[in-house]
Amino acid sequence: MARDLLNTGREHAWSWPLADWDQMWRPSMWLKKPPRPHKAHIWHIAAIIAIATYANIISNLVLDPVWHIPFQLGILGIAMLIATRAGTTWTSMGLRKDRAKRGFIVGGAIIGLITIGFIIAIAAAAVFPGLRPMFENTEVVENSTGFVLFQAFVRIPIATAFYEEMLFRGVIFGMLTRRHSPLLAAVITSLLFGLWHIAPTIADPPNAQLDPSSLLDIGKLAVFAVAGTAPAGLAFLWVRLYANSVWASVLAHIGTNSIGILAALFVVSFM
Repeated sequence: MARDLLNTGREHAWSWPLADWDQMWRPSMWLKKPPRPHKAHIWHIAAIIAIATYANIISNLVLDPVWHIPFQLGILGIAMLIATRAGTTWTSMGLRKDRAKRGFIVGGAIIGLITIGFIIAIAAAAVFPGLRPMFENTEVVENSTGFVLFQAFVRIPIATAFYEEMLFRGVIFGMLTRRHSPLLAAVITSLLFGLWHIAPTIADPPNAQLDPSSLLDIGKLAVFAVAGTAPAGLAFLWVRLYANSVWASVLAHIGTNSIGILAALFVVSFM
């Protein structure tokens, strides 16, 4: 099985045929069980989740931001090494070379739609000044233009979009589909994605009235984080499955985060 990592021509990624991966975005596939469910490798999945959780806490609560990119890429490398040692293939991680073009096309189209949406929103804010507070992102307001541009074009694409999509929609989802139906694997993956955002939400509360030192407010922040990001995780996963390429969800994630922060920068600086 591990040899499939070097040969994208193989038809199977563990037990799912390639034809099934190409159709997995369709609702008719969501409740199907793997043709040959395999209950091995549970400890590999647990190890990846444990390492990623540790890294998430360190990145958000301890580590200086300048080290985020190399640290998180190192953690992703470890996760992928564990996954491949367990037999995970390029196909199951959404990294087939012969599906990459479709991934970039789908992801690029989503970036285009998101850009159009933000242009319309900016135009509306120009006509109705009362809408401008919607763009007052604290990350933009409290930092220099250079910092915001670095965030939009470097840190977010690498340390957020690529890192999170590869980890959740690539490695973890790919490993879970060896054991479960696509729907159950999607729910578990997206719930983990929601829980993943608790630490950054506590580190940088979206509402200044919430106190991260208060247990009650920590609970509110946790609920806010999961409720806001778990559905987004499902949406990114559908995009990844539609293209049968994790590159589609990486680009969709970049578009959602980076274009949003660039739109905020434009409104705050020039309007």
